[in-house]
Amino acid sequence: MSTVDPQKLLGMLGLARKAGKLAVGFTAVETIVRRGESPLVIMASDMGASQKRKVSNWEPLRGTLPDVLTGEQLALAMGRDKLSVVGVSDAGFVKGILKLVAGGSES
Repeated sequence: MSTVDPQKLLGMLGLARKAGKLAVGFTAVETIVRRGESPLVIMASDMGASQKRKVSNWEPLRGTLPDVLTGEQLALAMGRDKLSVVGVSDAGFVKGILKLVAGGSES
């Protein structure tokens, strides 16, 4: 995996949120997983071990991105005090995020 520009990734997550396509927080992401929406899950690099274990048991997922943003970066961008996980199930946003992580540009 290449180095991801955190600002570009946060920008894409912000767009997904404005479009209503972003689940923010552990409970919200778990809910879309249980509905079978198969999200791409972005986990904060400083997420706790017990939460990481819970996320690893969720199915179905399109994948996880565990080490691209800190909890502080996610929380600040989403207007929260603390945040360790977000999920995107929209195919277009997932494709864009994966392209960005792979080293492509979405600008």
